[in-house]
Amino acid sequence: MILAGFLTFRLLLPLGFGSIGPDIYDYMRWGSLADSGLYPYVHYWSEYPPLFGWSAILIYRLSTLVPALPEEPRYWFAIVLRLTMTLFDVGSLFLVYGMAQQLGARSRAVRTAAFFAGGFIIAYAAAGWYDSMPLFFLLLALYLALRDHYTSSAVAVSIGFLVKLVPIVLVPVVLRRIARLRQAIGYLIAVGVSLLVLLLPFLLNSSAYLLAFVRGTFNRPSWNSLWAILEGGYTFGAVTPVMERFSPENVSAAPVANPLPWPLIHLAFLAVFLFIYTRRLDWRKPLNTVAFAGLAINLFLLWSKGFSGQFIVYVVPFVVLLLPNWRGLAYAAVLSVLWIAEFPLSLLTFATTTVEAPNWFIVWIILARTTILIVLCLEYAALMWPRPRVQRALSRSAAVALTIVWISVLPASVALLNTYTQVRLANDPATPATELIANSGPGHKTIVMSSNRVYRRLSPAARPVGETLLLPIVKHVPEDVRIQWLNDLAARGPFWFIADEGDPESVDENRAAHAFVSQHVCTVDTQWGGSALVSRYVGRTGTPLPVTVSALFGDRIELTGAQLYPSTLRAGGTLCVELNWHTLKTLVDDYTVFIHLVDPNGQVVAQTDLQPQGGFAPTSQWAAESTQVDRHGLILADNLPAGDYTVRLGLYRSADQAPLRVTRGENLMPDAIGVNLATVKVAP
Repeated sequence: MILAGFLTFRLLLPLGFGSIGPDIYDYMRWGSLADSGLYPYVHYWSEYPPLFGWSAILIYRLSTLVPALPEEPRYWFAIVLRLTMTLFDVGSLFLVYGMAQQLGARSRAVRTAAFFAGGFIIAYAAAGWYDSMPLFFLLLALYLALRDHYTSSAVAVSIGFLVKLVPIVLVPVVLRRIARLRQAIGYLIAVGVSLLVLLLPFLLNSSAYLLAFVRGTFNRPSWNSLWAILEGGYTFGAVTPVMERFSPENVSAAPVANPLPWPLIHLAFLAVFLFIYTRRLDWRKPLNTVAFAGLAINLFLLWSKGFSGQFIVYVVPFVVLLLPNWRGLAYAAVLSVLWIAEFPLSLLTFATTTVEAPNWFIVWIILARTTILIVLCLEYAALMWPRPRVQRALSRSAAVALTIVWISVLPASVALLNTYTQVRLANDPATPATELIANSGPGHKTIVMSSNRVYRRLSPAARPVGETLLLPIVKHVPEDVRIQWLNDLAARGPFWFIADEGDPESVDENRAAHAFVSQHVCTVDTQWGGSALVSRYVGRTGTPLPVTVSALFGDRIELTGAQLYPSTLRAGGTLCVELNWHTLKTLVDDYTVFIHLVDPNGQVVAQTDLQPQGGFAPTSQWAAESTQVDRHGLILADNLPAGDYTVRLGLYRSADQAPLRVTRGENLMPDAIGVNLATVKVAP
């Protein structure tokens, strides 16, 4: 039942799991080079052992048996890779079950297999990384060693080593288990011969590429590890560009400003390993062999200069085998959380900004992971030397350390979310739009976004400023419902509108939404806030005041009528001026409409200067003998005195502000630069 559930889950997962891990780009690159007849360790060197690249080419070739999807050319390669890794994980499931049978009763083996089959890390690794393959050979080598099949174990460890380096750690573990010197020598010879046979084709072609791989392995700078923090590095691992791999001399050797005393570090880890290695113990006991293997893997990862999240794959099987209980589940779960924190949270969440993941978050991941690896070493040591008093002390220490790490997850998550929000908003070119609105003065503010994409990006910054809404989306809501929604909103008072002009994914939608709003309510002003256009609007509220007017501007544009909303104004209120235009001839220039509210002393107390419909109906696009409805809004000061005020209107050329004078009409302004449209009353 466990196997059936595992197969159903894992064979269907690749088809339904949409996200593609970043390392797949590198894996496909080998296949693309092979399409040109260029192969690793024949024409260029690699940071990975030879069998890694060659097996990736085989997977790539299988994926090319079906046509690629134009919108996602990596899709079929990702599917074949995941299915291949799943097959290796099926093998690992059998091996874990088989080894668990040697460690205890069948009930324990079943529980262990279920633990492994349901593990998140194993499935996540197969979704976008390659480590399921070397993990299988590592477990196979250990399983064969437990059954005293040392030659077969040597072949398995050699294959795993030439896929990725980690399985080589089993060699000293297996040697310690072997009781007879002749068998130990035979095992080493089998390892050497297996490696030689597998490497022979590459040695015969050119040993320079293999030497470049060796130099590259030792010369790589530290990354994403405790050593990287001590050396002042907070970045993920990087590989040499393909262009530079065709010359064996181009091996990265990045200098470190403050290098650590690596000889002393190597000696310290060697001393710890030799101390354990030379203890008197029943090394033939399966539990001790498996525990020592898990301890050796953890020491190797702690010693390694670099650490990538997928390396956790090599840790989890030993947690499953040795701690098939709630404590083991807690270890596996926190390791899963730390890997997700590393990828995608600390990488993808900052990938499209100019700011990298914050150093404190990387440090937290590394320190928490290092703590877990050290505690697991102590757990395995306690299993190897089962002294009750020591085991109790180690168990309590492990419980304390595990609890501390788990407790740290919550504040780290909250802090990351806060940092992520700040970084995203700081790097969003439209964020100044919300700052512009926030700095516009006191009072209630209503902010409307032009598209769902803009709303999702800017709403965290807009909500503290005022009520934040999304204009109903045109493809989801009928137009009459959108118009009614807009009118109801405008009836509540002035509102701000943000339309991002700098987002290529939604710029057309944003412009269409902006034009729609400008067509149906009254525009007060429009200005830039970063990459976004920020407009203020007021509605046509209250009893209208019809204005009978006829004015001809420059023998080109005729004002045929107007309506003012409302008929009686109040301080702190709004005024909407709705204009009816008639075009006598085609216009070449764009003209701006100015509307002034003037007090009895001739002072302008409110004004707006905008092209028709907020700029979305420029006069240069008006056809001859056409009519246009144009709405402009004013917001009155809170301390505006009661009395009679005059509404004035005129046109000037947008390019040079030259007035378009009135050639026919009444109630003209001085020099005929406009008309006195109406007299309105501001109530007490």
